[in-house]
Parts: sequence; C-alpha cells; structure tokens
Amino acid sequence: MTEQKISVREIVKMMLLRRNVSLSSLAKSLNDKYGYNISQSNLSRKLINETVKWSEFQDIAAILGYKVRLDENKNWSGLKAE
Repeated sequence: MTEQKISVREIVKMMLLRRNVSLSSLAKSLNDKYGYNISQSNLSRKLINETVKWSEFQDIAAILGYKVRLDENKNWSGLKAE
C-alpha cells in the first residue's frame, strides 16, 4: 500500500481554514513579522508551483500557530546499495 502524498499547498490551505485566516493576511504577517516582501499573489503562485522553501513553510506554520516536525521512522531499513 502506497501512502498518498499531500502538497504543501493543501497543508497551508488546511491551516488557513482552521485558523480562519486569508492568504492576504498571511502574506502581510510574513512581511511584518519575518521581513518578507511577498504579495498575496506571489505567495499563491509559490504554493501552486510548489516552490515554497522549507524555511518559508516553517515561518508560515509558526504564524498560524503550528510547528513543523520530523519524526524518525522506526521501521526504516536503510538505503539499498547500488
């Protein structure tokens, strides 16, 4: 069984909906809090094109009251030698 992957755009949309925040407000908060210079349309384009940087995603999550976390996969069996 393969896992279905969810896009960064879908994750951000879910966070925005749960917090009842608009994309425009998010862009403004990124500009004000973290010194970004991004418009709502540029942020939307980055989400659509999947070009959001890891650091940007962390900042978006923080503004919306979330943490980004990586957990070790206990079932990882290593890499296959080529």
